[in-house]
Amino acid sequence: MNLSEWLYSLSNTDHIILIFIYMVCIYLSKISLQSLIKLYDEKKKYSKYRLQLRVSPGSLLSLAFVYSIIIYKIMNSIFNFIP
Repeated sequence: MNLSEWLYSLSNTDHIILIFIYMVCIYLSKISLQSLIKLYDEKKKYSKYRLQLRVSPGSLLSLAFVYSIIIYKIMNSIFNFIP
Protein backbone atom coordinates (compact mmCIF):
# COMPACT_ATOMS: atom_id res chain seq x y z
CA MET A 1 0.00 0.00 0.00
CA ASN A 2 1.48 3.34 -1.00
CA LEU A 3 1.02 6.67 0.78
CA SER A 4 -1.98 7.88 -1.22
CA GLU A 5 -3.91 4.64 -0.69
CA TRP A 6 -3.13 4.79 3.02
CA LEU A 7 -4.36 8.40 3.29
CA TYR A 8 -7.58 7.61 1.42
CA SER A 9 -8.27 4.66 3.72
CA LEU A 10 -8.17 6.83 6.86
CA SER A 11 -11.33 8.10 8.50
CA ASN A 12 -11.98 11.71 9.47
CA THR A 13 -11.01 10.98 13.06
CA ASP A 14 -7.70 9.55 11.89
CA HIS A 15 -7.00 12.69 9.87
CA ILE A 16 -7.79 14.91 12.85
CA ILE A 17 -5.47 12.87 15.09
CA LEU A 18 -2.61 13.08 12.59
CA ILE A 19 -3.10 16.82 12.05
CA PHE A 20 -3.14 17.40 15.82
CA ILE A 21 0.06 15.40 16.24
CA TYR A 22 1.75 17.43 13.49
CA MET A 23 0.60 20.74 15.00
CA VAL A 24 2.08 19.74 18.36
CA CYS A 25 5.30 18.77 16.60
CA ILE A 26 5.49 22.13 14.81
CA TYR A 27 5.22 23.84 18.18
CA LEU A 28 7.93 21.59 19.65
CA SER A 29 10.24 22.29 16.72
CA LYS A 30 9.68 26.03 17.09
CA ILE A 31 10.64 25.84 20.77
CA SER A 32 13.69 23.71 19.94
CA LEU A 33 14.95 26.04 17.23
CA GLN A 34 14.41 29.15 19.34
CA SER A 35 16.30 27.50 22.20
CA LEU A 36 19.20 26.66 19.90
CA ILE A 37 19.30 30.26 18.64
CA LYS A 38 19.26 31.56 22.20
CA LEU A 39 22.04 29.13 23.16
CA TYR A 40 24.12 30.34 20.20
CA ASP A 41 23.56 33.98 21.17
CA GLU A 42 24.59 33.29 24.76
CA LYS A 43 27.64 31.36 23.58
CA LYS A 44 28.72 34.31 21.43
CA LYS A 45 27.90 36.69 24.32
CA TYR A 46 25.53 38.71 22.13
CA SER A 47 28.39 40.06 20.05
CA LYS A 48 27.40 42.48 17.33
CA TYR A 49 29.45 40.36 14.89
CA ARG A 50 27.56 37.10 15.50
CA LEU A 51 25.29 35.59 12.88
CA GLN A 52 21.71 36.76 13.13
CA LEU A 53 19.87 33.44 13.00
CA ARG A 54 16.13 33.02 12.58
CA VAL A 55 13.65 30.17 12.38
CA SER A 56 12.97 29.44 8.71
CA PRO A 57 9.91 27.53 7.49
CA GLY A 58 12.05 24.78 5.98
CA SER A 59 13.88 24.02 9.20
CA LEU A 60 10.67 24.35 11.23
CA LEU A 61 8.69 21.89 9.12
CA SER A 62 11.52 19.39 8.61
CA LEU A 63 12.23 19.22 12.36
CA ALA A 64 8.47 18.93 12.97
CA PHE A 65 8.37 16.00 10.55
CA VAL A 66 11.11 14.23 12.51
CA TYR A 67 9.31 14.94 15.78
CA SER A 68 6.02 13.67 14.32
CA ILE A 69 7.60 10.37 13.31
CA ILE A 70 9.02 9.90 16.79
CA ILE A 71 5.77 10.84 18.56
CA TYR A 72 3.71 8.74 16.14
CA LYS A 73 5.86 5.67 16.83
CA ILE A 74 5.60 6.19 20.59
CA MET A 75 1.84 6.77 20.56
CA ASN A 76 1.24 3.91 18.16
CA SER A 77 2.87 1.48 20.57
CA ILE A 78 0.86 2.85 23.52
CA PHE A 79 -2.60 3.37 22.00
CA ASN A 80 -4.52 1.14 19.61
CA PHE A 81 -6.70 3.85 18.07
CA ILE A 82 -3.82 5.63 16.29
CA PRO A 83 -3.98 4.78 12.55
